[in-house]
Amino acid sequence: MLPSTLINTYSQYKQDTNSVATWLASTAKANGYPSDLLSGANGNKAGGGRLKGKARTNAKKSKAPPKKNSSGAPNYIIKIADFTTLAEYVAGKSPEVPPSFRSTIDRVIAARSAFGAQLSRHGQIDKKKDSNHQYFVGVLEKVRDILRPFVRSRHEDDAAADEITNRFTDLAVYEPSEEFLNAPDVERPVKVEEDNATYEAETDSSFEEAIFAMTALINDLNRVRAHIRWIWSNFKIGRFDLTAAAITTNTAIDLVRNMVVDVMPLLAANGGIGEMLQRFHLLQCLIQGWKEKDVFKTPSPENFNDNVNYKTYDIMEGTFLVPYRMIEAFLPVIRPGEIPLYKEGMFGYYDPKVNRSKLTGQQKFEQDRALLFPYFAELVTIIRGVRDWPVKDELLRGMEDVIRTKKITFGVVFAAQTFLDITYELGGGIDQPFYTLMKQTTVINNDIKAHFDFHASLNISNWPARNDQWLKELQHGADWIGKDPPRKVQEQIRHVAPDTESHRVFRMSPVMSGLTLYNFRQRYHEVGLAVANAWGSIQYCQHLYNALRKEKLVKGEWADMDVLYAILGEESFYVGGKEPALTEDYFKKFCLQMGTSETAMTGKRRKNGPLESKAGPRGLKFVGPVLSMFKARYVDNTGQVDLTPEYVDQIIDMSLFEEEPGQEGLFGQIADPAKRKEKQKQKQGLRKKAVEGGKMTPEQLIKPLVIALHSETLEFAFPYLHFHRWCWHVLRAVKESSDSLLRQLYTPDYLERENQLPWVVGWIFMAASGLEGGVSDRRPLQKAAEALNDMLELGTGSFLIDKVLGDALGIPVVFKDEDE
Repeated sequence: MLPSTLINTYSQYKQDTNSVATWLASTAKANGYPSDLLSGANGNKAGGGRLKGKARTNAKKSKAPPKKNSSGAPNYIIKIADFTTLAEYVAGKSPEVPPSFRSTIDRVIAARSAFGAQLSRHGQIDKKKDSNHQYFVGVLEKVRDILRPFVRSRHEDDAAADEITNRFTDLAVYEPSEEFLNAPDVERPVKVEEDNATYEAETDSSFEEAIFAMTALINDLNRVRAHIRWIWSNFKIGRFDLTAAAITTNTAIDLVRNMVVDVMPLLAANGGIGEMLQRFHLLQCLIQGWKEKDVFKTPSPENFNDNVNYKTYDIMEGTFLVPYRMIEAFLPVIRPGEIPLYKEGMFGYYDPKVNRSKLTGQQKFEQDRALLFPYFAELVTIIRGVRDWPVKDELLRGMEDVIRTKKITFGVVFAAQTFLDITYELGGGIDQPFYTLMKQTTVINNDIKAHFDFHASLNISNWPARNDQWLKELQHGADWIGKDPPRKVQEQIRHVAPDTESHRVFRMSPVMSGLTLYNFRQRYHEVGLAVANAWGSIQYCQHLYNALRKEKLVKGEWADMDVLYAILGEESFYVGGKEPALTEDYFKKFCLQMGTSETAMTGKRRKNGPLESKAGPRGLKFVGPVLSMFKARYVDNTGQVDLTPEYVDQIIDMSLFEEEPGQEGLFGQIADPAKRKEKQKQKQGLRKKAVEGGKMTPEQLIKPLVIALHSETLEFAFPYLHFHRWCWHVLRAVKESSDSLLRQLYTPDYLERENQLPWVVGWIFMAASGLEGGVSDRRPLQKAAEALNDMLELGTGSFLIDKVLGDALGIPVVFKDEDE
């Protein structure tokens, strides 16, 4: 099922139908209608009041006792045939009918009338089924007519109803219903307040209901497809980060898998997914002028399943029949316990340089096959031959289900179609995500090696040796991916041509590349923060840098520190979230952040007494709330993300970033509080917050999600491990420059071991603030400034943002003055 905050077209239609049934039954029962007559077929009614005599006896006999809902109250299934009986009973009580009842029943009538007319026009409903359709619509129209005189504010409601009906009149089989999409929080009639029972309209498993549900579903799915292609078209020109594009895409596919749950029983009752996709394709072709006899051809003896007229390919591409047929054809290849090996060129080759719009339908189909079949073989290799694969996207998960059950689900069909869409969108740049993954995992691997070299003889008690295993596992993972595990499995089965390109899974799937990169980035980010917090290097260099700037002793800018400070905010560096601006406050804030008291570093401290308090030091805080939602999914492999209402609202709020003027792909958080507040009001004015019961469609979530994820990329990818070593070099230089003065002030024992190096900042601040003896000594502060200025003059102050983030990771950082 979809998360409670999201809704799709067919479920909205079902909600409309159920709300009509609910209001009729609940209102009738509140006015004296016997509850024992609400389940099953009614007998004859007596006017507009209660059934009497034999009619009531027969009706009671035909009723099954209602089931209970989760609260123990009865759950009634209201037959369509009972709608008029209930309406007439309610009308006999001269009720006040809410306008929402009229507008809701109008939506249902308009949607089903327009759709049924399409089916009848193209010969897809026989006379018997047509009469069933007309009966359903006729019942609803009769209910509307019965209750029309009692609608509150009737004149205004009629105008609103006419407007809604007119909007639905042009509902086409293949076109979306904008009313459902743009107003998911539409008001519906509700049951009587004191009524704790639940009511549902009876389930219709007819072909018309199934094809209507299929149409609504595929309309929704094609809108999601369009949004996904939009993401990758923007990725192609550098506007979105790879991990943001991949996570959003896989989340969208995950949501689609949940969207189909309500529809699957209907499809199963009418021949299953394959049969219904074929019927849907036929209907689309008929609407576009094809004759039924020309849509499908007689299959060849060599391939009995191939009955597609490829001249209809462009229509078929929008009906999901292509990927279904591909998976169906691949299923026989998957033999128990075996790993199928794809022979190069068996089904042709995909050429990204070819102009796809110039190809015939059959050529397009052959391109699809040349892409999907080798990729399916790679997925089966991973499923059956590679243990501990780091990340599973929805296509890999879907193929696991197909192999296990031998059944094709709508989720895997949609995932396969998305795979094709992204491939065609990126064209010749399809393997760029693979190179991004390899380059960035190499950077991570090299950084960890440098870390171990740096700390070969430099240890600290709160970073025990066992914690290094964390780093080694990350390093091992990068090495393992680099060795191409699926290729090794294939080579063990049989010879693989040397010129066969490596890492086919990552080369062919930008989603798999992006999710795997997220896995490594997240772990690299987490361990980098842990190291920085254990050593205190970054925090206390920032304290020193802030003090030197406030005292106007810095001649340049430490751009790397400025970027990190902007990302994490004052709260990560200063207790209370406010940086000190006065000399006497530097030391106080330093001590609070260190987790100790001011007196602990003065002469009043007991000899050999501990510097640290029991509370311990404060650490840098992770501020990537949206990216962190996906850690369990793509690092811990615990399954899909539970998009709670709180998460959805967080995504919407985090998407309050705006693109920098004239800088495509560069998003900045809206800094002006008034402008940000106004933007929030605008967003909230368009929809209720999810925690307040607001609804949105899956595709409406896609854009804010990708923007929110992209906007957190810099914080997430920042090389904390590398910056820790830079900061430690700075602290060494500061200690060396001010050492003679600090020895004079605090004896040679002021710093006993190098792992205490961050404390040199505290001693410098204490001297400047004059706590010891009340006389301020700014000389150590000036010496520290000399050391920092020497570093900045060498141009190393922006090494991380220029060489690591910019050149190695491909994440540009642009500075903008506040007054621009």
